[in-house]
Order: sequence, then structure tokens, then C-alpha cells
Amino acid sequence: MKMEVTDYTTVINREKRLGTEEVCYTAYVPVLGVATEADTADEAKKAIEKLVNFHLESLADEGVEVPIESPRSLVTTFRAELPAGAKFSR
Repeated sequence: MKMEVTDYTTVINREKRLGTEEVCYTAYVPVLGVATEADTADEAKKAIEKLVNFHLESLADEGVEVPIESPRSLVTTFRAELPAGAKFSR
């Protein structure tokens, strides 16, 4: 049986753990709605790959259609003017 493959857009952000000043990295796959966190970007990438594989297997086991990204999806950024005097998180 031929195995199908697809790519999933993954967003990895450097953040602070909720309620702490500890740095962590979150990984999110928008089309699947799954997310995880880890101590490093590399660990977050590995963790989201494992989570996605588990999620896809679970959907298949339950007979649920697996979401596939549209080839027409557009991932972009835009430049926004930040308000004077605003506090920023980094």
C-alpha cells in the first residue's frame, strides 16, 4: 500500500511560560489545531512532529477525515505601526 505524505505549516514562537519568566518555545500547526511547548526550538519541532503523527493516527483510527492544507494557502506577515508608549514583550 502506497503511503501518502503532505506538509503542514508549523509556527514556532519563543515565549515565556505562563506565570513565569522562563523562556520556552511553542509549536502550533494551525490546520490541525494542535500545539505543544518545549525548552528549545529544536525540542519544540521534534515534539510537534510526534504530536502531529499521533493526532493523524488517532483521526485515522476514529475514521475521521484528516485535514490537509490547501495548496492555495498563503502564509504571510505584515508590518504594523506600534503605539508610542506601549510596553512590548520579547
